[in-house]
Amino acid sequence: MTALSPSFDAFAAGWAAGRNQLVYARLAADLDTPVSLMLKLAEARPDSFILESVTGGEVRGRYSVIGMKPDLIWQCRDGAARINRQARFDPEAWEDAGAAPLDSLRALIAEARIDMPADLPPIAAGLFGYLGYDMVRLVEHLPQTNADPLDLPDAVLMRPSVVAVLDGVKGEVTVVAPAWAASGLSARAAYAQAAERVMDALRDLDRQPAGDTRDLGAQAPVGEPVSNFTRDGYLAAVERAKDYIRAGDIFQVVPSQRWAQPFVLPPFALYRSLRRTNPSPFMFFFNFGGFQVIGASPEILVRLRALIAEARIDMPADLPPIAAGLFGYLGYDMVRLVE
Repeated sequence: MTALSPSFDAFAAGWAAGRNQLVYARLAADLDTPVSLMLKLAEARPDSFILESVTGGEVRGRYSVIGMKPDLIWQCRDGAARINRQARFDPEAWEDAGAAPLDSLRALIAEARIDMPADLPPIAAGLFGYLGYDMVRLVEHLPQTNADPLDLPDAVLMRPSVVAVLDGVKGEVTVVAPAWAASGLSARAAYAQAAERVMDALRDLDRQPAGDTRDLGAQAPVGEPVSNFTRDGYLAAVERAKDYIRAGDIFQVVPSQRWAQPFVLPPFALYRSLRRTNPSPFMFFFNFGGFQVIGASPEILVRLRALIAEARIDMPADLPPIAAGLFGYLGYDMVRLVE
């Protein structure tokens, strides 16, 4: 039988001190890929995600992360935050967050803080999701003249009750289940429930991936994509951007456009195709049920470790290295944002 960590006695000592805890187990996974693990564990179902990376466009990054079955989901829309603390059992149990969005987010980060064991990667538990561009309006007054036909939340963060971390160097997967001190459970019950989630996931690893894993729908008809710009409208936007640059208002801009077309395959098939044709330093798939967020970005990856922020940016060849990046440092007092 696969051994669980930590022992119950060590878990109970931390629980008695009011600290959030983790229960986890490791298993050899040198025959698995991030995609096969996603299909075995989560089947790319709603409220699941995968994060993975490729370094230099050729070498797979060390860690891939799969999360599922969130016990909590936080959402921000139009300057108001709401939270579902029964997400595993009642997807409609939303309630007002009871504070301004950023204040409620800080409180949630503090609530979800875990002292990570030294033998686990720091991404083994926490909050996962996205903060959209319009979140900037919470810290800066900006005009809002653009229409919002998609009507999606400005931010969504989920707290998975099961996380699987694939270590591509060691060829092993670590399955992690957090236990939250605020649950009010006894140490024995909290440990047992977390252990059950870990063991359920380990059993799932022994089965074949769900669905037809080889057919990505190469023969499926693909319609012509439609832009939210006309050609003339887009060219006019580019000229306006050039005027802003000449005036000194901006130094760089990406005049984006939204393309839409029907897609009849499962959303995860799109991610799989994208990762094959455009392996990137930062790849992600989030299934939020009513919509999915999928990407393979070659441009920027930010990491915070030991309160030090690092940023990787692959700059265009005709720009100097100093054209973008992080300048200065984030010191220890950053912890005051969440405590």
